Amino acid sequence: MFLNIITPCTRPFNLESISKSINIPRENYRWIVVFDSLNVPENIPDNCEAYAVKVNGSVFGNGQRNFALDLVEKGHVYFNDDDTTLHKDLWENIKDFENCDVISFSQNSKDGSLRLNGNEIVLNKIDSHNIVFKKSIIENSRWTLGLYNADGVFAEECAKKTQNKCYIPKVLSIYNTLRN
Repeated sequence: MFLNIITPCTRPFNLESISKSINIPRENYRWIVVFDSLNVPENIPDNCEAYAVKVNGSVFGNGQRNFALDLVEKGHVYFNDDDTTLHKDLWENIKDFENCDVISFSQNSKDGSLRLNGNEIVLNKIDSHNIVFKKSIIENSRWTLGLYNADGVFAEECAKKTQNKCYIPKVLSIYNTLRN
């Protein structure tokens, strides 16, 4: 499996922690970081591709996610926010699911309580951080620029394009691990 990790970014001070959390062999991932600014900040991790893109009408990094999606040609896509590290067991649990078009899993809150089950790919029951998409099913689907819950709308749209959904009944995402 090859995993494209997309991170829209307004908090560059979190990138080092995110970088350290990526325990995936280097040949199996590409980390695309898109800053919501006119310039790429200095001192970013060596394992990311950095871009700076301002998108009129975009909120919550939706325009930056769309920009990054246009850079991805193949593999799977995982949206990782700039306030969240990758779960330590994520790669080990998804790496053999290459044939799945959509892979979802459970997500906890920082306090350890279950936040989202991940078994339903519908609005308000899925988060951008507890689902992985095969690029081929994303096609021309994009995030709605001005919508807060655009992740659920995007996930629903992509999930409707496939019969090959895989659900892993494990917690493989912790919500907002870097937010104080």
